[in-house]
Amino acid sequence: MTPHPTDHLGLLRVPGPDLSSVALRFAPLSARDHFNPSSWPKHALTQSATFTGWWEIDLDLLSLPDGDYEYEFVLNGGTVAADPYAEAITRFGGYRGIFTMAGGKRVRKQFDWSDEFVAGVNLPQNNRIVIYEMPVKWMSSDPTENPLVELGTFDKIIFEHLDDLAASGVNCVELLPIQDTPQTLNWGYGTRFFFAPDYDIGSPVDTKLFVKFCHQRGIRVLLDVVMNMFAPQCPIAQFAAPWFYEAPSQDRQDYSQDLFRYNSPSYDNYFAAREFHCEMAEFWVSEYHVDGYRVDDFKDINNWEFVQDFHDRATARSQALFPGKPFLVVAEDSNRRFNATADGAFNGHKVVDAIWNFGYRDEMRRLLTNAIYTNFGEPARSERVQHLISKDGVWNDLPRQLDPGYADMACSVDYITSHDVADGPRLMNVILGPMLVAAKLGNNDIQSVSAAVDNADSSPDPNLKGTVRAALSRVFGGFALLMTSVGMPMYLAGEEFGDVHDTDYVGVNPKQQDPVQWNRATFSGNAALKADVGKLIQLRTSHPALQRNEIAFFYFHPQFDENDAPRVFAYCRTSASTA
Repeated sequence: MTPHPTDHLGLLRVPGPDLSSVALRFAPLSARDHFNPSSWPKHALTQSATFTGWWEIDLDLLSLPDGDYEYEFVLNGGTVAADPYAEAITRFGGYRGIFTMAGGKRVRKQFDWSDEFVAGVNLPQNNRIVIYEMPVKWMSSDPTENPLVELGTFDKIIFEHLDDLAASGVNCVELLPIQDTPQTLNWGYGTRFFFAPDYDIGSPVDTKLFVKFCHQRGIRVLLDVVMNMFAPQCPIAQFAAPWFYEAPSQDRQDYSQDLFRYNSPSYDNYFAAREFHCEMAEFWVSEYHVDGYRVDDFKDINNWEFVQDFHDRATARSQALFPGKPFLVVAEDSNRRFNATADGAFNGHKVVDAIWNFGYRDEMRRLLTNAIYTNFGEPARSERVQHLISKDGVWNDLPRQLDPGYADMACSVDYITSHDVADGPRLMNVILGPMLVAAKLGNNDIQSVSAAVDNADSSPDPNLKGTVRAALSRVFGGFALLMTSVGMPMYLAGEEFGDVHDTDYVGVNPKQQDPVQWNRATFSGNAALKADVGKLIQLRTSHPALQRNEIAFFYFHPQFDENDAPRVFAYCRTSASTA
């Protein structure tokens, strides 16, 4: 038995090992026209008789009328703090939690999941998914808004994009962090409330409706979760900093935020931060029916035991509630340790199901830009290409050697472009920029590339249109390789039609505030690319040969391994263990 979650929803319990007093104050949301939190009556919490260092109060014993209430805590008689376990939040003169009472008991808002799964529509297994990396805040296509400050929301995705995604064949979305964050325009890699959806992108009901609509269309939903650190505005440190906070060290980067404490118990054998996140994982599976997680910054979390427990408990909760429903936990590991996916990786079993394949991204970009260079005694280009597209381990440019491979295609998320564009810009920028320079049509910079794409259809210069079309054709070539490689393919929103950058993609804030320009999908060349990518996705999700590990290379141009030679090769994905 653990202190949290409590045995019934009405029992609020918060940590506070060093607090002398904790009080709850609240008011009906319907009384907002008399908003004055300092005048709200206070209800003292008592120290838990069972769990040392925890404080509690039972809302079900307060005889409260039915309705929604906004609430907050008062610590040591003066400091006001929101509930770090709040499941819904409000924003008015600060952030507070919301609880709902009905019949004298605290309840969750009713939501009808009964039509979540449609007859004949199944969620795909891991070896069949094509992942669409979706920054929710980039998903607005309203032409009346300023295109560089528009804010995507769940309702905009549902009504403007979801049917189009489903029609393209996409069967899995990976949402950049949707838990509440202080970052209004940025991606959200700094969480404030871990149990509540971001205030700016949708309510709990909006979020659940999005997941349900995805499942009705056969689309799985993965959440990107930030567990290495928490935003300074997260209230957890106000209650129990010694239990949850760890000082920065050479082993862990904090990215100007606060690190969670994983490596030593908070008290006895209780690891508060580990338990907090495992509870969070189980909560989003139970309440939002999510189909998996991407663990951000696995390297800096630097604790395989915790991540393994997170994986095991999230997976177990999903299987208990939805037997047979596929589930996936992916780690973003810049150290490229695919051994974390092996059956005996740690404590006798795997830590995570899959790893984001940084090496695939880097080597595929070298291939697409003819920048694979080898030294004497190193693997030839042809060998590196075979390793790139198979599961045998890709080239690592730092130690100048091939990385170890992985056991199954579902152990690797292969991608060419992700949201992390600072060291991997949008592919159309990478390809078109040098082509513009070669054709003397512009510079290899953001402004020249975006102007070329935006003006190609209307320009009287056939050379410009031809150059843009040629670049789009090469982007399609990248997609063709991605969709036929031995791994789970993923691409960033907008790549399917060749979107390009409009702001500095290296700057910390500008790169996060460059939403997809959906109008570009209507340009003739971009629309053709989108249609062709859709055909590749349909092939990837329907053909059994692309859902297996086997691959056979049957041709390389005779001079392929020479410095100046055609880069032509051919391979097949087989539907049986032998070609």
